[in-house]
Amino acid sequence: MYAIALLLVALFAAAPALAAPPAAPVPAQPAPPRCPEDADGGACVWGKVEGFDGDSVQVRGLRVALAGVTAPARKDLCASRATKEEFDCARPARRRMAELVAKGVACEIVDVASAQLWGRCRGPDGDLGRLLISAGLARATKDGPYEDAQKQAVLGKKGLWAADMVLPRDWEAARRKTEDKAED
Repeated sequence: MYAIALLLVALFAAAPALAAPPAAPVPAQPAPPRCPEDADGGACVWGKVEGFDGDSVQVRGLRVALAGVTAPARKDLCASRATKEEFDCARPARRRMAELVAKGVACEIVDVASAQLWGRCRGPDGDLGRLLISAGLARATKDGPYEDAQKQAVLGKKGLWAADMVLPRDWEAARRKTEDKAED
């Protein structure tokens, strides 16, 4: 029995030499965003997202609507011309938002109107509003900071602006208006 114990001790001592080579280093993940120390005197809230929709997030108990962004409401139905099936227009925006906010967000509050906080939020991948609008999952508000991103999404026929997509009436009007501006 004593000999077996010595043999096991010898094997465990030699184990590091027999071990598999070290695994390749894991690429660094972007750090969760935080508010800058000097946010130009404005308010900023950051942390884990407690809830979200296609154009708003809830952080530390505060609901912050994304300034310059309008996502389809849950009641809005879209359809595919190819399959003739209707679907919830808001679902793709909510899905993408879930990915974008998984590691937290930092929201600079830019306005408070009618008891609503409006902010520009960013996650590890960048500005949430710009990312949603560039993917064609949300619409830029008139005279907002994302009109160029929307033009690119419409011209690229991305997301809700895809060629075979049948949009709710107000979204279709926005597409026509953006295409007309792009042609000028």
